[in-house]
Amino acid sequence: MVLELKDLTYEERLKEMGLPSIQNRKEQGYLITMYKIVNGIEMIDKEDLVLVTEEPGRTRGHVNKIRKKQCVKDIGKYSFPRERWKVECI
Repeated sequence: MVLELKDLTYEERLKEMGLPSIQNRKEQGYLITMYKIVNGIEMIDKEDLVLVTEEPGRTRGHVNKIRKKQCVKDIGKYSFPRERWKVECI
């Protein structure tokens, strides 16, 4: 441990060392995992997990959106935290 930082809080230590918070690292991990699933890098059948839908008539952004499928089994329900699904774009 760096002796100069021993009296600081966890958040202050991260800031002092220029490191991202645990929440930022989790969000980055979720986005990387979703990218891998959508682009076929992970060996997960994305049709079992998500729907990539096209919304006709949109005038802004792009038409491809990721929607979480309704899951019957617990493995699908708890694969990703629910708050992560606020990120809709690929």
